[in-house]
Amino acid sequence: MSSVRTQDTSTKLCIDARRAAGSYKFTDKDRRILARYEIVVDAIARAFGHSCEVVLHSLEDISHSVIKIVNGDITGRVSGSPITDFGLEILRKSVETQEDIIGAYFSEARSGKPLRSVTMLIRNDGGQLIGFMCINFDLSVSLYRFAEEMASSFEVSSAGENFAPDVSNLVEKAVSDELDAIARTTGISSTEKNRQIVLNLEKKKIFEIKGAVELVGNKLGVTKHTIYKYLREFRVH
Repeated sequence: MSSVRTQDTSTKLCIDARRAAGSYKFTDKDRRILARYEIVVDAIARAFGHSCEVVLHSLEDISHSVIKIVNGDITGRVSGSPITDFGLEILRKSVETQEDIIGAYFSEARSGKPLRSVTMLIRNDGGQLIGFMCINFDLSVSLYRFAEEMASSFEVSSAGENFAPDVSNLVEKAVSDELDAIARTTGISSTEKNRQIVLNLEKKKIFEIKGAVELVGNKLGVTKHTIYKYLREFRVH
């Protein structure tokens, strides 16, 4: 959220919000719930880079509601900054709706940067609104700069990632990868190759997936009893 209204308006909204939402004393559990979102803030900011500000607000003290912020230079805020006027409107209206995602909407930072924003409401187990997580994307950043950052700031997994549409596809792809890898190995029997494939799949936790034993057996052309035999051997050691 970015601040786009006057201080007088914010003060009035603050009063209206507290009158509407009523007084609420935070519990330790409420604070733990909010704390769990701190890693989500980091994850979103890492995914979208420096053009994306992510802010976690606690409503325990709206004068210092920002408890976690990444890329705060976009709106000029830091941890301990107050809630915005729009945040106060959400607080005031929270007793009237159970909507938990607001936006996308457009706003403007104090610096004049145009923002595209989404706000997620955070409630406790009793449905009481206790915080917000806000994502503000800086639209003033050039497409070239954004693309350059996306292309240069990620780590590549050595094995890639299989976005399988279903479990059978996931397991079959894992087996196929192992078959391709071991095909370059010479001097070992087909039985030993199968045993090594099963060991590698066990290390990758493939057999934690329900039905994986049967799927792997079918792909390797062996019975599920053979797969279980190999697994027992590995797990004993």
